[in-house]
Amino acid sequence: MTYLPKEYKLKAIRKYTDDVKMFLVKCGLNPQPGQFMEVSVPGVGEAPLASCSYDGEYVELLTRNAGNVTSGLFNALSGNSIFIRGPYGKGFPLEELKGKDLILVAGGTGIAPITSLISYVEKNRKDFDDVFIYFGFRDEESILLSRRIGRWARKFKVSIVLSDDPKNEHYEKGFVDELIRNHKPSIKNSVALLCGPEIMMRVATKELNKLGLENNKVYWSLERRMECGFGSCGRCQIQDLYVCKDGPAFRYDVIKSRLDNENSAHGRKK
Repeated sequence: MTYLPKEYKLKAIRKYTDDVKMFLVKCGLNPQPGQFMEVSVPGVGEAPLASCSYDGEYVELLTRNAGNVTSGLFNALSGNSIFIRGPYGKGFPLEELKGKDLILVAGGTGIAPITSLISYVEKNRKDFDDVFIYFGFRDEESILLSRRIGRWARKFKVSIVLSDDPKNEHYEKGFVDELIRNHKPSIKNSVALLCGPEIMMRVATKELNKLGLENNKVYWSLERRMECGFGSCGRCQIQDLYVCKDGPAFRYDVIKSRLDNENSAHGRKK
């Protein structure tokens, strides 16, 4: 395991919205879909970011400007240095997914690890059956990776919903669980993989449960604050599990009771 960060140059930066950018780094790390890396900006700090690519030469970092480190990234220019250590964690169970229909669900920048998985599927298309993709965004201007989504729509079954864009006439309005209800995926030989806000993953999972998909066929990528990357600091601990070390991708039947207990404890504190 790599504990020391290495210096890399930003090769390109692309702006998607006022608060979301993609950073292209030539590094050769090639994390597995669902893993994450610790990215640091000199003099600012370090933050965990998931790769948005599956490529042996480049890593793409899709991030929202939401803190000191991401703000430092947003002020960087092509050619500037950043530092990366990792990759860390357990990603999506690629071997278990082979020969299955895939149901991929993401909201907002949670699209990043799902995108790396889609890139893997594209490179290994014969290993997978049908692919159903459900994306939720706030409005049309917030749709990320629109060019890739257009390409995926020619290969896979892609559905998009907007939660807060009442005047839009091009996309469905509502939330991801409604999208799943309106465009039902195949369930018989399927595995679902989700990333985004926990409330989104929860309602989407309930909708998949209604269709007959059991929790042992559902994986959540948990977006929790991870500090050290290898289970030492305890910042991401959920009872006996660490998101950085035992995840970030968890089978839902494994993590559900722990999340329920945690939420109940927080409720009592209030």
